[in-house]
Amino acid sequence: MSHSLSMDDDELAKMKELLELAKITEHQMKEVADLTLEIDQKYEKRLAEIRVAEKMETQGIE
Repeated sequence: MSHSLSMDDDELAKMKELLELAKITEHQMKEVADLTLEIDQKYEKRLAEIRVAEKMETQGIE
């Protein structure tokens, strides 16, 4: 009753395929994270510009 730890070619091929999918998924997640960060930074910059414009407007009126 000996259990072999070695995989057959089919199992090995499946494992390689899963690893490849994991790498692709990780890469895509990084791209999405980078894009999200970029959008967030642009949004924050725009928000700051609007705040400055509002302050200047308010001080101009007073």
